[in-house]
Amino acid sequence: MPTSPTRTGARHASWRVVLVLVLLLVLVAAVVLISVNPFKSAEPPTTDCTQYGLRADDSRAFPHTVTLATQPTTQDQTQAGALGHLEQTYTYRGTTSSYHVIDGGVDVSKPVGLVIDLHGDGGAEYFEPGGRTTCLSAIAASHNDLLAVPLTPDCQGECTWWQGMGANMRWLRALTENRLLADLPVQRDRVSWFGYSGGAEMLSYGVLSSARDLVTGGAAMVGGGGAPDGLSKVPTRQEKAEVRMWWFTGLLDDGSDPASDFDAVTAATEGQRFYEKRGFTRTRLELMPHRDHFNMPDAEILDELLAADEPTPST
Repeated sequence: MPTSPTRTGARHASWRVVLVLVLLLVLVAAVVLISVNPFKSAEPPTTDCTQYGLRADDSRAFPHTVTLATQPTTQDQTQAGALGHLEQTYTYRGTTSSYHVIDGGVDVSKPVGLVIDLHGDGGAEYFEPGGRTTCLSAIAASHNDLLAVPLTPDCQGECTWWQGMGANMRWLRALTENRLLADLPVQRDRVSWFGYSGGAEMLSYGVLSSARDLVTGGAAMVGGGGAPDGLSKVPTRQEKAEVRMWWFTGLLDDGSDPASDFDAVTAATEGQRFYEKRGFTRTRLELMPHRDHFNMPDAEILDELLAADEPTPST
């Protein structure tokens, strides 16, 4: 039976359409493979540090986000840096806890310092390092400092520094002396401390009371830092003259907010007065207008603390 010319032509046309569609799909796939290489890691996310007091045009305002590793890999998932390592464990006399070290890009050919950041109640700064902790590490690195974030050993219930302070302080001191200062390439005369809320309380009641020899670069307490009953260690004349102690608290952080019933204004005021009355000459109290317990410019404060110890450029 003869084949209809019309049907033959239609059949050839349909094959041409299919061929064109296949070629188009191949071209689209090629473009996708060129623009998105599945064998190349995606650019790491960044953290917005303007919420912690940095200007948007500050080169440190959007650092790569520090994250906890989610799977075994040879690549750096954490952005902890060359000298950094997250979730390290340390045990002292039967007390065990963990800590992070974050290297935001220090230059080891120059003197390297250390910032030790004490978290608030709950330990979010340790468990979720992608926010405030990332921003503090960027500030620290800009002053050629590493950032260490220890987790309190007291995590039965809510993680706190100020409950069980004696054991916590012994572990913290041992961690600082036997691990951080021993293992990291940092200068002992460049150790600064930073604490928020419950971490500020640990600084004023614990570290500044009994371990001032480890505070060689100053200490800043944000949202707290009350007055201890007394000093566990008698201060030297040099400590009174040289140890920098700063309290920064929001003026609205007076315990009237149902979300934060801790009166940080009173705590900070009493803490600063306590140390000032005992002869420490480098204390400072800042009650910041329009600030509360949750919107303090921590990165800006740390930047100022670290800059205070740097030599003034000659003109």
